[in-house]
Amino acid sequence: MKRYCYIILLGLLLLSCSERQTFISALDRAKAVLDEHPDSALRILDSLGSHEADFGRHFRMRYRLYRLSAYNKLDTVFRSTAEPQQLADYFEDNGTANECVLARYLLGRAYSDMGEAPNALQTYYTAIAAADTLSKDCDFNTLRGIYGQMAYIFHRQNLPHDEIWAFQHYIDYTRRTSNEEEYIMAKAQLVRPYYLLGEKDSVLHLIDDTFCALRRLGNHKRAAALLVTAIYLHVEQHDLSKAQQAIDIFEHDSGLFDRKGNVARGREGYYYIKGFFELGVNQVDSAEFYFRRALENGYLSEGYKGLLSIYKVKNNIDSIVHFANLYEAAQDSLHNRMQTNAIHQMSALYNYSRSQKEAEQEREKSRSTLVLLNYIILIAIALSVIIVIICWLYRKAQKEKRVKIARLRSSLANARKQRRFVQEELQKLKDKDYEGMIVEKENQEAELTRIISQLQAENTMYKNSSLPHDNLDDFLDSPIAQLFIKKAKGKAERPEPTEAEWKMLLSQFCKDNPFTFKSFGSGKTLSLLEQRICILIILDIPERDIAKMTTSQASTVSNAKTRANEKLYGKKEAHSLKTNLIHALRGV
Repeated sequence: MKRYCYIILLGLLLLSCSERQTFISALDRAKAVLDEHPDSALRILDSLGSHEADFGRHFRMRYRLYRLSAYNKLDTVFRSTAEPQQLADYFEDNGTANECVLARYLLGRAYSDMGEAPNALQTYYTAIAAADTLSKDCDFNTLRGIYGQMAYIFHRQNLPHDEIWAFQHYIDYTRRTSNEEEYIMAKAQLVRPYYLLGEKDSVLHLIDDTFCALRRLGNHKRAAALLVTAIYLHVEQHDLSKAQQAIDIFEHDSGLFDRKGNVARGREGYYYIKGFFELGVNQVDSAEFYFRRALENGYLSEGYKGLLSIYKVKNNIDSIVHFANLYEAAQDSLHNRMQTNAIHQMSALYNYSRSQKEAEQEREKSRSTLVLLNYIILIAIALSVIIVIICWLYRKAQKEKRVKIARLRSSLANARKQRRFVQEELQKLKDKDYEGMIVEKENQEAELTRIISQLQAENTMYKNSSLPHDNLDDFLDSPIAQLFIKKAKGKAERPEPTEAEWKMLLSQFCKDNPFTFKSFGSGKTLSLLEQRICILIILDIPERDIAKMTTSQASTVSNAKTRANEKLYGKKEAHSLKTNLIHALRGV
């Protein structure tokens, strides 16, 4: 009988192991086709999901990770950071380097879709730090995606130098993971930041190299489709023969035009470029046709500008005035949209620390157990009681302070009244030459004067007792301050801060030390360089490292310190600036 029990148990164990191996094989198949065929991977994962109740915790988390990755590759827009945050927290301690990087990448994509660019960038930096690039199994495909997303954010924030840095890594990882054609297209991405920097010769050189390389590989359509920017630049430079050559290739080889000559949807910006070319070769009617087509497709500023140029050629005063007004209105609308975007970006940057704290709280919640939840409820009740008590004590203290101030005012008024009375009597006694009484009254007057000064000081103290103060310790402990300290010590990947990091540091300093930061803009306003140097001095960063981080000469840093010390504290010297700043922050 016992033998039969053992046989049954062994059979059940083998069946369980067989099912587990089936799950693992299915997950491995989905993972293998995830990059090239995410839709196929998702079908495999969906069929596997019907057995999710039988998964162990680690396998379930891996299943959720790759399923979320498949949705991301199918361009699903994230509406919440809850699941990506749970996966990132779990794989930070329980997964491989590749799984940790993938989870962080998906969390960054969620932040980006929800318009939280600072959080997305910080998450991408964390993912990069977690990658083991020396391992032969390193997931360079995910790293490539991370740098591509960072470049996109930097482009939207108008940070071309940072965008170039991100694209250089993106190009390197494309070379490792993709074919020659994709590598060539990756290098072509540098056109955008170089165009923002105004390096038009570099842009034309990049386009020409990419065009020749793609033609060499036989992909004439893709090569021709890249020429739109080159056409615009050639027209802008009045090199109309090169522009004509590029137009011929683009319109005949790109495959983006139908039989009626209409450009493919999403490419309608070509109409106003073609309009300026036609205007350049004195084909005024043709130019007007293309400018009006640009207007029909929403390119208002460019279309009105083109029509304004046409009517200037025709010397039609009424039309010039009409389209000048329309062009000005379109430009104002464009400027307002750009200004609104800039305000949203600065607002997100200002709230960066708050978002970081909220993210940390979410990570802590995900790690909590069922037992901890009970303690949290008890702590919440206790905190509620404490808050009620604190509010009651605060109101009581405020009431007592108001009563005390009222008493002080009353005492002050009485003392002043008595002093006037004594002064009047003293004057009378002086007139009658009563020396003894004069001395006594003078003593009384001096005593009352002392009491009045004391009461005034106490009154001022009570009035100002609730004013906020700078908090240097919170600033020194903040993540962005620690990042700059690591950069100065050479422990960060990039020793020179980016513009985004400078903005984060200044925002954090303003939040934690409002009075000292206000002094930077009072009286003789500090320049941006002087503000940055003052904050780096407060972080106890040596002067030679300050020069490197601000890309300045040592003499420039020393002169800026002297100017800042003179503006803030009236001392035309550099060496006492740090002491004066610390004393101001500590309230010494």
